[in-house]
Formats: sequence, C-alpha cells, structure tokens
Amino acid sequence: MQIEKAVAQMEEAFKAVQMPRPPFELENFIIGQHDTPEQQYAQCVVELQIKYDAIRRANLQKRRIALEIEELEKSGDPKDAIDAELKQIDTEEQERAMIGALREFEVLFGIWQSFPHQYTREELNAAQEEYWVKRLTRQAEQDLLASGRVSQGNQEALRLIGRAPLPQLDHVREVEQRYLEVGDVRVLMVVPTEEKAADGLPCVEDLVIPSGVQVKIYNVWGKSTAEAYNDAVMTLLNDSADFMLTVEDDTFPPPEALTRLLALAREKPRTIVGAWYPKRNEMREGAPIVIVDGKRQGLAADGWIHEVHTIPMGCTLFPAEVFLQTSQPWFVTTNHLTQDSFFSQKARDAGWKLLCDTSIRCRHIDRETGEVYK
Repeated sequence: MQIEKAVAQMEEAFKAVQMPRPPFELENFIIGQHDTPEQQYAQCVVELQIKYDAIRRANLQKRRIALEIEELEKSGDPKDAIDAELKQIDTEEQERAMIGALREFEVLFGIWQSFPHQYTREELNAAQEEYWVKRLTRQAEQDLLASGRVSQGNQEALRLIGRAPLPQLDHVREVEQRYLEVGDVRVLMVVPTEEKAADGLPCVEDLVIPSGVQVKIYNVWGKSTAEAYNDAVMTLLNDSADFMLTVEDDTFPPPEALTRLLALAREKPRTIVGAWYPKRNEMREGAPIVIVDGKRQGLAADGWIHEVHTIPMGCTLFPAEVFLQTSQPWFVTTNHLTQDSFFSQKARDAGWKLLCDTSIRCRHIDRETGEVYK
C-alpha cells in the first residue's frame, strides 16, 4: 500500500486524536487538583489565558508561513520549492495542533462557565490560607500512606503556616474537648516485643483500668525499638486516642499505675508523666535521668514527683498532643542517644515537662536471669 493512500484514509483519524489533554484530564487533574473552588477557578482562568495566547500566536504563525511559502514558490529555485513543501508540512502540523488547542479552550471555557461565581483578586487572596492548609494537609497524608512519615519539605511548609506536621490537625482540639466533657478517655497501651506475644503480655495483666477509660493493647513486635514506638504513635493518632501508655515487657507496673498517671496528667497540663523503676544493676539506680550540678544522674525514689531531663519508657503516659506538636521521626536511636533520650529532648524543646512520680514504683526484671530489681 502506498503511503499516500494510507494517509488519505487516516486524515480524519489524525484530526480525531488532536487534544493533548482530554476533558476528563482537564477537569480532574488540571482544575480538580486544587482543594478549594477559588484556586480551581484561578487555575481555569490561567489555563484559558495560556491557551488563548497560544491560539493567537498559532494563527499569526500560520499567516507568516503562508507568506513564506508564496515567496518560495515564486522564486523558481528547486531548493526553494522543496523548502515550500517543508513549510506546507509545518502548516498541516500546526492546523492539527490548532484543532486540539481549540478543543481544550472549549472545554476550559465550559468549566469556567460552570463556576457559580466569578472571583475577584481580593476574594482569591482571602481564600489562600484555607487552600494552603488543605493542600499541605493532603500532601502530608499522602506522605504517610507512601512512607509512614511526613517528608521534610512538607513538615517545613506546615511549620511556615503555623500548623502541626501531621494530617490529624484537628486532633488537639478534639482531645481538649474530651478533656472538658464527661466521657470516655482512650488510651493506647503499647508493649514492644522482639517476637509476637502469643501467650499474652504479663507486664500489663495486673493494671487496673479506671472507670470511663477505654484501653487498646497494642503489641508491636519484630521492629527496632525506635521503629516500634514511631509505629505506635501513628496508630495512636490514626485511632484518635487521647494517650499512649508505654510499658516495656520487662517492666511490671503496680496495679494502680495507669489510674495515678492519668490523674497526674490531668493535674499537670503539657506534661509527660511516668512511673519510677530502677536500672538493672546492683546500685538500683533510677532509670529516669535528672541534672544535678550540671551532671546527669539517675533519679532516686524518694516518694515525690520530680521534673526529669530524660524520661524512660518502661511505664510512661504520653498525651497525644505532644506528638502533634513535635516533628517526625519522634523516636531515633543514635550512637549517643537512646530513643527515650531523643524524644525527651524533642518534647522539652517543644515546651513540654517530663515528670516522674517516684511513689509509683515498677519492678524491672532481667529476662535472662529472672532477677527482680525494684
């Protein structure tokens, strides 16, 4: 088959496919990509402006090429005749492109007409805050779905507009409301283990659950310590829980620990509160760290409540707000810091206090020897 005969049959097909961005794409991915009607309207107008200018330029270019072809055909030079044919191809390409451009303009104009209101510059400016809050929140949610954490760029953008770097931005207000109302308080009880706890979690079996408190036990297993706690925080926030209670599987709190820690957290706003337990050594040195005369040392159990420099995670109650007011990753283990030291620093930097009630004493058990430290 000769190419000319094939092309003759395809001229209408060539014209039919001309439209780089079909109506569905224009409506949903170009205009609809924005989170507010004001920004959708602005995008539509900008697209129409760009397309209108492109069409005008194309028409002028077509006229220019037509004049150039006419001049080349008059010269009688065989090379000019070839150039004239090449420019004719350019003209045909441009005519097909114009079909697509006009189709896009028609669709965009229809979208523009569908807006119930034509916005002024002042109205577009006034809607910017709502737009950026919605857009950055959506981007943060997409980050979480993709990688489990909000990217550094989106964290910084949210910070610049005065928002917490998480998608659950209304959670703080919800928690405050539940604080003021009579109703259930939700606690995520987190117990990290190396392997899945198939036979229960003895470390929390004796804890008394106060009236009006809903507890969900979350066994995080098979992860590094920092990864386990970061995973637990995401679960806390996605569940819209009010507190996260961390209990290590070798730490056994007294039965009343949760009741007393919740009472202390209510009494002391913007605090992380924990029970006391010793390190596993002969000195029975407290795991919480305080600063005395510029030096770090373990907190002694004297029966009083103390503000500490580092609060360990053996039996500690974290209000959900602290994670909304600090950036990810919350827990990191470095060559110099454990995950609890790392987050203690972040929380203190964000204006939170760390309190240890040394009258709530936990047993600390050596998994290998069974020796009990208390």
